Amino acid sequence: MSEKPITLTGGLLAGLALLSAAGPFSIDMYLPGLPQLGRDLATTNAQLTLSGFMIGMATGQLIIGVLSDTFGRKRFIVGGAALALITSLLCAIAPNIGVLIAARFLQGLGSGACVVLARSIIPDITSGVAAAKAFSWMGIISGIAPAAAPVLGSLLVSSLGWRGIFYVLAGIAAAQLLVALFVIPETRPPANRTPLSFGSFTAVIKEPVFVRYALVVGFGFASMFAYISASSFVMQEIMGLSPQIFALVFGTNALGLMVGGALNTRLLDRFPAAAILKIALIIMTVAATIVLVCALTGLPRIPFFLALFFAVMPLSLVMGNATALAVAAVRTRAGSASSVMGFGQFLLAGLVSPLVGMVGGSQAVGMGVCMVGAAVVAVMMFVLARRAD
Repeated sequence: MSEKPITLTGGLLAGLALLSAAGPFSIDMYLPGLPQLGRDLATTNAQLTLSGFMIGMATGQLIIGVLSDTFGRKRFIVGGAALALITSLLCAIAPNIGVLIAARFLQGLGSGACVVLARSIIPDITSGVAAAKAFSWMGIISGIAPAAAPVLGSLLVSSLGWRGIFYVLAGIAAAQLLVALFVIPETRPPANRTPLSFGSFTAVIKEPVFVRYALVVGFGFASMFAYISASSFVMQEIMGLSPQIFALVFGTNALGLMVGGALNTRLLDRFPAAAILKIALIIMTVAATIVLVCALTGLPRIPFFLALFFAVMPLSLVMGNATALAVAAVRTRAGSASSVMGFGQFLLAGLVSPLVGMVGGSQAVGMGVCMVGAAVVAVMMFVLARRAD
């Protein structure tokens, strides 16, 4: 007896978006509290809590994606949400920076499972332009997280302190666990599962089109994460903005991601994904260059904030289209492909966070240098992907 086909309903897409927002919630909500966190724990390494989380995300995605190709998606997405819930509570009671970094790594591990499996489920049940549109809509819905998270975080920091933010994150993880249990179906039935073999990583890595589009995703995200990791210090410590104004600026840029995602769904009706991706990369690179120029010339506010917006907004077009093009090249191994993409994406983000503070002599210049460098590499990978496609 054949199983009833699973359709990508609005409810299922919203559930996947909530699960894929595990990362943005856990990153963006506590950004306004990073300076306070550093003072409370007497550390200059507060940004390492970001790196720990991102490396945990990378590790979780690398391992869980391939396991889900063999054992199914649902059990791992439930386990990831449960781990995120437990470790959010551990972060809230961490007595020192070392414990907090370790807890953040484990929190990233659980969140990484949610993100990679939410991304793997889409190619399980749809493909082509429909998949690209689904990725874009998921980006639009999950874009609520980076827009709302810093605003909520700035309010929580004022009333509950940075620890209170992690209790709220535990509540969000509990909601994600309920979604994983009661909304997300098993989209990888036994008949479609592949034998467990980490050699499947080799299979996807040997596909040059996949690798190059995956690197477009990874370096595009790294460019944005250079901004994410330095933004609270640049805007609050250097430019003197309050946590509330910082949250407003950050949230506006996050809304730009949602606008870009909505625009992408319209453009896909008229233009190929690769053509849209090309223009988005050009806009992102030019805007990142203007951010660097502003950082070198005293951070004039209006051009700086405008350039940041246009450096961030195209990323939803970059991520949606590059992901769809990458997965299309190795669709039968979607779980392993998503694992490799997620691992590279979040590993690069974890590495760029400390790098921002090491180059350029200031957080602002370091942010600009890393944004431009990552964007240029993303453009180069796109050119190579088109040649191999």
